[in-house]
Amino acid sequence: MINLLPAEEKQKLLSEKKRRLAIVLGITALISLFCFVLILLSIKFYILAETDFQKNILKQTQQEAETPDFASLSDSIQKYNEILAQVDSFYENEIYFNQALKIITDIPSPKNLHLTNFSLNREDSGNIQASVAGVSDTRDDLLAFKQNIENSKKIKNPYFSSESWISPKNVNFSLTFEINENQQ
Repeated sequence: MINLLPAEEKQKLLSEKKRRLAIVLGITALISLFCFVLILLSIKFYILAETDFQKNILKQTQQEAETPDFASLSDSIQKYNEILAQVDSFYENEIYFNQALKIITDIPSPKNLHLTNFSLNREDSGNIQASVAGVSDTRDDLLAFKQNIENSKKIKNPYFSSESWISPKNVNFSLTFEINENQQ
């Protein structure tokens, strides 16, 4: 096909084609922009609806929190939390009495020496502080018991009260010492 149109007409047709292309692209951009604005508006309305819904839930929860039943429940929860904290503290500072008692009873003692009282306390260092009281028929039996305690590797810092050595017979004695928990 031969193009017989003059150059001016060709130029006019080309500019008309470019103008129509620009109009189509402009309309497409405007439609896309309009759709984007509609999407943003729908998101805005969705967020506004959700915030109103959450505000209503918050108001209802606050009203429920002001009821006497909820206040009593809150108080009981707080009381139980305090009890649980005390139980947790007890377990952290737990003393293994059976192991400490085994160490004490494993110490050889004379036949006429009897333990009458003892107490165990945990120190901050983790050691167990033990206090023992008892009766010995003779001072010699008490001396033998003292030797046995001093020879024990699991007992540290044994101390007999000075009143323990006054009487030669029917001796009432008291003893304090530490048990290192790591050596049990």
